[in-house]
Amino acid sequence: MSRPRAIKISIRAVANSTVVDLEGEIDVGTSTIFRAKLFETLPQTSRLALNMTAVRYIDSSGIATLVEVRMKAQQLEKELVLFGLGARARDVLKLTHLLGYFRICDTEEQAVRGDIAPHG
Repeated sequence: MSRPRAIKISIRAVANSTVVDLEGEIDVGTSTIFRAKLFETLPQTSRLALNMTAVRYIDSSGIATLVEVRMKAQQLEKELVLFGLGARARDVLKLTHLLGYFRICDTEEQAVRGDIAPHG
């Protein structure tokens, strides 16, 4: 019997940014909650930095949610930054040709400052 997939979302303020710590899986079962939390948080900050370090899995619905949040951020003139991408998340973004679409940093410090890491 498989265990239910889950995502844990923690939000904290760091300097002029809001860091969203994610843990677990972003998939069809969790992306609705993930989307709602990010859409709720985005208007309250100038920069939303998503900590992807503990994301074990992301599927196409999770990627679609990230795209939606980035579009909303642009509309609201906010910054969306991803950091701490694991190999799986980076590979999914690369396969979907979205790696260059997102601002990606290696560390939280860079994300909070707004630095962009080289990608490829």
